[in-house]
Amino acid sequence: MTVLEFAIFTLRTPHTPSSPTSPNTIYLIGAWDSVPAHNSFLASDENQKLLADAKGVIDVDVMYHAEMDGGAVPLGAPVVSVGRHHVKRGMKTGFEGCFGRVRGVLSGSTGAWEVAGGWRLDEGEGEEKGQEWLLFTGWESVTQHEEFGRSEKFKEYAEIREFLEGFEVRHAVRYDI
Repeated sequence: MTVLEFAIFTLRTPHTPSSPTSPNTIYLIGAWDSVPAHNSFLASDENQKLLADAKGVIDVDVMYHAEMDGGAVPLGAPVVSVGRHHVKRGMKTGFEGCFGRVRGVLSGSTGAWEVAGGWRLDEGEGEEKGQEWLLFTGWESVTQHEEFGRSEKFKEYAEIREFLEGFEVRHAVRYDI
């Protein structure tokens, strides 16, 4: 099973920003063969050196894994929304059915950009226990995504809310080094 790594880092000032809504935030998305393969890299001397070099410049805020193909994430889009859906206990099957019905509403609003999602595989320290669905969606702009949230189409998509304890969305732009 291929897994997606999603990590959130905070840059300490005055380093280069990458998020349009939180300029000191960096999102790292990577694909791994498995969670143990990624954990092996994290413990490696190579990674420990990288972390030591980054000390004082960058803080690792959170890192977790989702069961999904990282190649499906619309990284070519001008803006990628990252949605964390906190699904109510016992509602996973209902959420999956509902999302399957309304996914087309979302993908019909994003234009050419993919809609990719998967279940979180691990629980992070300090994170709420429960079911979490990660959703990556490509947009032309943050404004386009916000307009979708105010549209009539969104009312149909919003059926998923009955299965959620909470929802968080962030936006990211590609930053090439």
